[in-house]
Amino acid sequence: MPDPSNHVQASVDHTNASAQPADGSLHVVRRLRRAFLSICRLGDVMFGPYRLTTEQYSLMRAVQREPGVRQVDVKDRIFAEPNTVTAMVTLLERRGILRRKPSPVDGRARLLYLTAHGQAVMTRLSEDWEPMREVLRKCFEGKGGHEALEILDTVYVEMERERENLLRSVWTQHPAEPAASPEARIASRKKTSSVARAVRPPAHPVRRKKTGPKAVAAEKIRRS
Repeated sequence: MPDPSNHVQASVDHTNASAQPADGSLHVVRRLRRAFLSICRLGDVMFGPYRLTTEQYSLMRAVQREPGVRQVDVKDRIFAEPNTVTAMVTLLERRGILRRKPSPVDGRARLLYLTAHGQAVMTRLSEDWEPMREVLRKCFEGKGGHEALEILDTVYVEMERERENLLRSVWTQHPAEPAASPEARIASRKKTSSVARAVRPPAHPVRRKKTGPKAVAAEKIRRS
């Protein structure tokens, strides 16, 4: 009779083998994305009962660390797009977790603070997330872990440098066109309007309703 443990071990080996690249190459981006998404998905499950996401938790954490941080600066703290930050701040403010205040030195800027309710929520979330922090610490402990973190920092610096170089190259090869003068814009609008009138189909002629005796008789027959 075959040993069932052998079947279990074979399944585990097959799963581990399928998780590795078939050609043995690094697939750096795929591995980075897989690791990052696994953390986000774990956080979404943990914060789900509070109707919060991992990104929203990151935003709240940034405000907790730096009360009064400018909303425009939060995107650099949590590496999110400005539109995403605005949407999250609006939602959290509506739920009474965050509040915005105008900056005393710049009326256009908005400063972010946690409300009392937000502080209580963050205390509970931090307690729930602490075991996961410990798991991540163990993943990166020791010399190998520190080297992995240094590699991640290097990846960030190098990719940002290449991005800046690419933007400069695109700008050099495709410089922005100079803005048209007001007179040129008016002339362009007039030209567009005249072309539109030229291609406009002629209106159908309006047929006058006949009122003679024959027309009245024909109308009666048509309606009968």
